[in-house]
Amino acid sequence: MRSFSLRGKFSMDDNARLNPTKLFDYVSPDRTRAWRVSRAYVWPLTVRADTGSDEGKITASFALQTDDGSYITWNDVGDPTENRSFAWANWFGFLRNDGSDDFILPESIPFAEFIVDPDVMVVKELWISAGCTTESATSPSRDWGYMVILEEEKLSPSQSVFQQIKGMGQDVSN
Repeated sequence: MRSFSLRGKFSMDDNARLNPTKLFDYVSPDRTRAWRVSRAYVWPLTVRADTGSDEGKITASFALQTDDGSYITWNDVGDPTENRSFAWANWFGFLRNDGSDDFILPESIPFAEFIVDPDVMVVKELWISAGCTTESATSPSRDWGYMVILEEEKLSPSQSVFQQIKGMGQDVSN
């Protein structure tokens, strides 16, 4: 089994929801290749920002999806019943003021590890959605880093079709 990692960063304002961001897009006529996410991590890169507050907390929720994530609302980021979402993480920290800029400290470990559903395989796209909430008076933009470790797998044609359908958005109410 071959594995590889995706690394990068995205920007998200405090007290805002991230526009869904595509991390991976597999375009090929060979539909028997798939990737299983074995592990994924996220952490804040921008630890200093002017929040307009002396002290407070910051929390961010993240989800990985096999579809564009535009359907994800604030309350849906961690919802395990959404079939297109398959990995979830939360990061918590403290805001502290040092007199010029505020900074954040992790509440426990400096990164958040995703809980990953091992039954989902990425056959086309991998997306991330997120939301961040703070007790700050302003909402500065922060960069967040991520790393996703994928393992390549071979699928039968029927398994591939099943994973493609499972990973696509379906509006069953209309």
